[in-house]
Amino acid sequence: MKVIISSITQHLFEKQFEEFESQHQINLEKIILDPQNPKNPDWCEVPESDAFFLTYEFMFAVRDDKSLIPDLLSVCKKTKFVQTGLAGMDSDFAQQLLKIPNLRVANARGVHAIPIANYVFAQALRWTKRIDEHIDMQSKKNWAELGGDGELTGKTIIIWGCGGIGQEIARIAKAFGMNVVGVRRSVFTNPNVDHAITHEDVFNWLPFADFVVLALPDSSETRDIVDAHVLDQCSPQSMLINVGRGTAIDEDALVQALNSKQIACAALDTTKIEPLPEDSPLWTAHNCFISAHDSAHSLQAVPRTFALFLRNLSNLLHKKTLENIY
Repeated sequence: MKVIISSITQHLFEKQFEEFESQHQINLEKIILDPQNPKNPDWCEVPESDAFFLTYEFMFAVRDDKSLIPDLLSVCKKTKFVQTGLAGMDSDFAQQLLKIPNLRVANARGVHAIPIANYVFAQALRWTKRIDEHIDMQSKKNWAELGGDGELTGKTIIIWGCGGIGQEIARIAKAFGMNVVGVRRSVFTNPNVDHAITHEDVFNWLPFADFVVLALPDSSETRDIVDAHVLDQCSPQSMLINVGRGTAIDEDALVQALNSKQIACAALDTTKIEPLPEDSPLWTAHNCFISAHDSAHSLQAVPRTFALFLRNLSNLLHKKTLENIY
């Protein structure tokens, strides 16, 4: 079996590869590429292979140098299966990848759910416990009690987009004793979701939500789904948290809602334009917390994605169903 990997993958997981070979009694022929140098060896000269572990190193390379896209696609065209490190597949490169005939492509759905869910509750607790105000008071040596709302117990959280990430958010929310409302396009059940609803029912819950979390992909159905009308239905005490795609929010409407205190605050890990332009009014909107699309960052992400790749190599060997086929 021939597999294409990066030099860093070989360095980090050499032992795991050896264990895999021993367990399955095979020899893996590893074609090792340098994501930073498409000429050593030449990406265009890569032989046909069974699988390609397309890690973020390659994705960052083509993001920063789009002239590399044709060469990377040529590698993908010579393999039967590509395991990506991507959760969403809406980038230009990913869309071109999916159009390659007879190529099976798996994403990393679920791999990033844990750190993203951690981010959601970091921001929720940041607001609930008034962490920013405590930091400000400390800088002024001001000893004053300020408890905020105290705790998350009993609060209502709407998780708009209850897929892999949303379900991990729901699991943690239940551990906090929250009332969990999960939203998907079609009817579903989940043990950590108290109220499973569809998009049409969101408006019935918005006035009662303390937190509205967006974990939506980019699509024609989700663009600007949170507009002035939606924000108008939210409670003035509510917090909006976006860990999906920035296209889901009408940003002008959000700035207006924050500055007029129509909602209490927002935490945005994604925006429509990234990096967020310096002249964007989101930077200075009232109680708007911005991060640079880094909620998925975790030291555990790489080993989790590699474990998924090995499981799929095993599935390939034994002709079993591949995980996360897009």
